Amino acid sequence: MANPEEWGCDSNEALKLTLLGPLGANPLTFHPDYTYPVFGDAETIYGYKGLVIDLGFAGWDMRGFLKVSWHEKINPSLGIEAEDVAETLKEHLPEGIIATGNFC
Repeated sequence: MANPEEWGCDSNEALKLTLLGPLGANPLTFHPDYTYPVFGDAETIYGYKGLVIDLGFAGWDMRGFLKVSWHEKINPSLGIEAEDVAETLKEHLPEGIIATGNFC
């Protein structure tokens, strides 16, 4: 069985939020201080190494963009199932988010 600590990612560090402004303006990008309402009290996402969650919103219409990527995903045969990050986020986001990337 795999060590869960080895396959855990800090959800505050993995999630990168971007707010896009008018053309030519620099986007505002930041990591949230807290993600426990979405990813639980431990604020940890299990099953990945090098997890990056890019969630962006266009300032003019708030259309959302989501990209989930990682360097390595755990093999379920090791006894740990990787969390479905995109599905977890869908529960908290409006419909119509445009999704790209390596999804669970």
